[in-house]
Amino acid sequence: MIKQADGVSLSSVITPETVVFLDGPLSKEEAVLRLTEAMLPQVKDIIGRKALFDRVAEVEKLNQVLESGFYIPHAKFPELHNFFAVLGVFPEGFTDPATGLKVRAALLLLSPHKPAYFQLHLNMLCRLSQTFQPELIEKLAALRDPAAVAALLKGK
Repeated sequence: MIKQADGVSLSSVITPETVVFLDGPLSKEEAVLRLTEAMLPQVKDIIGRKALFDRVAEVEKLNQVLESGFYIPHAKFPELHNFFAVLGVFPEGFTDPATGLKVRAALLLLSPHKPAYFQLHLNMLCRLSQTFQPELIEKLAALRDPAAVAALLKGK
């Protein structure tokens, strides 16, 4: 749950339990699928598996990799009352076919599809894009411990 009034506290959604390391060569689609699988335990009592996978796959096609090489696949669900996230760290990275950019970190963000969350959702996307710059992404990719990743992001 977001605790700040502006809805941009990363440490409220990125905890050691929400960080996954994804090794090996992956496509962008495989990376999103693996992030969605990692998200399922957080939302399985709220959103059905098929609805989650279908919606994320649908909107993933609309989300673009940022120039920093950070990727934020995101979707909204009316059933949600808080933000949910999974941060994927890709030590080897994957290349985005549309831009040629190498992605070494991606965050799957699920938001409530409610009018009160519209601005909070935009604030969160803005915070993510400002925070996950190449220097930070390289530091994250060098780590192998979810607690260390969460600690590096604390206060951001």
